[in-house]
Amino acid sequence: MITAACYSLFGTFNMDKNLQAVRDSVIRGLGQLTDFFGFSPVMGHLYGALLMSPRPLSLDELEEIVVKSKASVSMTMRALERWNMVREVWVKGDRRKFYEAESDLWKIVASILESRERREVTTALKVLEENARSLQHAQATLTDEERELAEHYLQRVKDLQGFFGYAQLGLELLLSKSEPPKLDEIAAAYSSDTDN
Repeated sequence: MITAACYSLFGTFNMDKNLQAVRDSVIRGLGQLTDFFGFSPVMGHLYGALLMSPRPLSLDELEEIVVKSKASVSMTMRALERWNMVREVWVKGDRRKFYEAESDLWKIVASILESRERREVTTALKVLEENARSLQHAQATLTDEERELAEHYLQRVKDLQGFFGYAQLGLELLLSKSEPPKLDEIAAAYSSDTDN
């Protein structure tokens, strides 16, 4: 078991180079991944630091790991809590705030899909429906040339509606599961689709 004394600030002791490289790589990689998905890289760095830590970490420790101000770390930790990626925990004999990572990645993905992606897809579908209605109502007042352009727009809007409709179905299917689908189930579904 790793003791708190030997693990205390991710590298303030003589950690094996391989262990340190893996830990640092995961922290950097999660920063890049969160940035790719439109979140702050610091969110990924903090989540990675907590995920790789065998014990809860304080705000002071997290501040030192990611080399950001305490205010920035504190604000980002609140965002991570809202996304259910971390939780505050109590450490006996210490009044500081400590956090630990949610290690069930499916719970995190489901939480983000539920609160962000589902809302965005629903909004996109509503906007597209309004655009389609607006184009259809405008038909009577348009010139022939404008009507032709409106038909082009309407076709594009319908294509987008189809895409976001599939996205919504996919999200609902994923969110209806209490755990991620097994890879062989996905592969079987994919191969049956490509066989047709």
